[in-house]
Amino acid sequence: MSVNLPPKQKTAILLMSLPPEASAEIFKELPPEEVQSITAEISKLPQISPETRAQVIQEFLDQDGGGGNAGNPFAGFGSKMGHGLAPTNFGPPPQLGGGFAQTAIASGGGNRPLDFLRRVDPRQLLQLVRKEHPQTLAVILSYLQPNQASAVLADLTPQVQPEVAKRLAELGPVNPEILDELEKVLESRLHQALEDGPYAHSDGKETLLEILNQADRNTEERVLMGLTHNNPMLASNLKTKLCDFEDINNIDDSSLQQVLRLTDFRDLVLALKGADRSLSERVYRFLSPDVARALRDDVESLGQVSWDEIKQAQQQIRNILRGLVTLGKIKFR
Repeated sequence: MSVNLPPKQKTAILLMSLPPEASAEIFKELPPEEVQSITAEISKLPQISPETRAQVIQEFLDQDGGGGNAGNPFAGFGSKMGHGLAPTNFGPPPQLGGGFAQTAIASGGGNRPLDFLRRVDPRQLLQLVRKEHPQTLAVILSYLQPNQASAVLADLTPQVQPEVAKRLAELGPVNPEILDELEKVLESRLHQALEDGPYAHSDGKETLLEILNQADRNTEERVLMGLTHNNPMLASNLKTKLCDFEDINNIDDSSLQQVLRLTDFRDLVLALKGADRSLSERVYRFLSPDVARALRDDVESLGQVSWDEIKQAQQQIRNILRGLVTLGKIKFR
């Protein structure tokens, strides 16, 4: 059944119904003008009911993924989406209110244990797991996206953080039956939380931020460039939340402490190998003399490494920074 909405709005709803990483991959394949048009539409989407979302998804699937039929709002679009829009990626239509948490439940766990947690809003995720035993928390963190895991770890109490980190480092293979039971408990808890009170709808701006967090640098820059012309205020807001590795030089001391506490030492060595002098010196000044000296020695004695390794390490730190920004725990100088 066709939904009575403008074609662009249908496309926006379709993309925000996917996992952010799938939408980011689709953006990479689209021409700049389409990316800018779609992201602008996503950013201004009103609250979408689960029924409307399900109807839009079904309409796309009924039209064979956006073939060239006349009157098809997805014409020429589906071929670029590839396997990202296979029916199995949607699962059954969501039965609860809109937002990534509900879509995640509807999608099921997929092949990866606890996969539905990867699409739950970070604030909702924290409420779900913060009271778990450290061993259980370590298991959960091991299956999250790095930026999600960093955000959860950062929000735990100082007493619990090292205990969870220790157990995570020592974690071996987990019994599949235990994972299955844990998944059932967390899904049930999330359903209950949604039924007990209205869950804040993940609006278009939040969805767009999630997608851009998963996008490559070129896609991110194309989107922001287009939005700068069409909606400068929105572009400015997104740029603040989409901070990059170099922005650790622009945050206050307390924020820098949080980032460094969650950063792997090897990542820090590699990241500073490719950092500018002012950023490196600030990190050195912030650390204790002994730690700073050891870090500087490791950076200077590091042999030739590929730029890809350096960028990957900087990306890990960027993910930690973005996770903390999402939680409102970062202050800029």
